[in-house]
Amino acid sequence: MIARALDAGLGVCERVFLIAANGLLLVMLAINLANILSRLFLDLGIIWVFPWTGVLFVWMVFLGFFVIYRRGQDISIDILVRKFGPKLQAAFRILVGLIVIGLLVLILYQAPILVPRQVGQIDLVGIQRYWLSVPFFVSCFLIVLQFLLDIIVSARVLALDGRPVEET
Repeated sequence: MIARALDAGLGVCERVFLIAANGLLLVMLAINLANILSRLFLDLGIIWVFPWTGVLFVWMVFLGFFVIYRRGQDISIDILVRKFGPKLQAAFRILVGLIVIGLLVLILYQAPILVPRQVGQIDLVGIQRYWLSVPFFVSCFLIVLQFLLDIIVSARVLALDGRPVEET
């Protein structure tokens, strides 16, 4: 029950992040096209386009960070693990999940230390530098939740003597 609710919540976050990342890409394309056309027809560049493109690109990448992992489109080397049975595969998934959660918790633990150090406004954008890292920390938190979900599912596989978990 908790696993389903967590999976549903992470699914909603995945869709929201995907829409936001695609929206940011569209905005980047639009403002850069406007800048190109302005230079072409008016011989005037729009000076704020480059800094905003940088900010939007960073946000897009960090929002996409969670989506890529959630969809299983990240790079993983599991050639050896696939040769083991379901029970040992589940045990490896739990071990890897715990290691990654440890690393992500370490990153999130550093957030309150790092954010105040990112002071100063971004030129021509007008926002504080720490706003660049906010989507990164949110994605890290969501990936921790995704790994917790994977651990729950893997633990159920272990509890069922290696049989895959059936959805009810």
